[in-house]
Amino acid sequence: MEDARKVLSQTYLFKGVGEAAEKIELKEPVCFAKGETIYSENKFRRCIGVVLSGSAKALSVGGEGVLSHFSEGGMFGAAAVFGETEEYISRIVAVKPCTVQFITEEALGKCFKAYPELAVNYITFLSSRIRFLNEKLSIMMREGAEGRLYAFLLKNGGYEGKMTGLANSLCMGRTTLYRELANLEQKKLIVREDGRIKVIL
Repeated sequence: MEDARKVLSQTYLFKGVGEAAEKIELKEPVCFAKGETIYSENKFRRCIGVVLSGSAKALSVGGEGVLSHFSEGGMFGAAAVFGETEEYISRIVAVKPCTVQFITEEALGKCFKAYPELAVNYITFLSSRIRFLNEKLSIMMREGAEGRLYAFLLKNGGYEGKMTGLANSLCMGRTTLYRELANLEQKKLIVREDGRIKVIL
C-alpha cells in the first residue's frame, strides 16, 4: 500500500498535497491481465483509477480508435464520479498486465473536504480537459484539410506509414498534408516520432 501512496503523491491530483495521499482511504489494488477490460461503457466503478504498474489504453466506445494511453501514474475515470451517468464514455483495456489503485467517490469527497487544495487540483484538471476537448471539437468541425486530417487521426488512433499513402487517403497534396501536420503539432494535438503520428489526448 505504501508503493500505491507514493505513486499517488506524484499525480496531478495530489500535487502539493502529499499529506492527502497518505491519509486518503484506499482499498487493495486490483490486477488485470493483458487485454482485460477494466472499464466498459456498461460496467465500471464509480472511482478514479490510477495505474500503479503496467499500462492501459482508452478506446472509443465502438473500439475503433485509441483515445489515450496510461502508464504508471496515469489516471482515468474522472467521468465516472460525481455524476448520475449510467454509461461510461469509453472502454479502458489493459495493454500489459497492470495493477490499478481505485479511489472511490466517497473517499475523494472526504479528502476534498479535509484538503481543499485537492479539490482545486481536480477542478483545474477538469477545466484543462474541457478547454482541450473544445479545441479538438472545434478543429474536427472545421471544413478543409485540417479538419479532415485531425478527424482521420482521431478515428484511427494516429498513423504509421508513408506520407504519400496518408495524403492519398485524405485526397490532399503532400505540401498541404505537411503544413497541416505542423499546425496540429504546434497546437500540441499530435506528436511525430519514429515515423509515427500519435494523437495527444
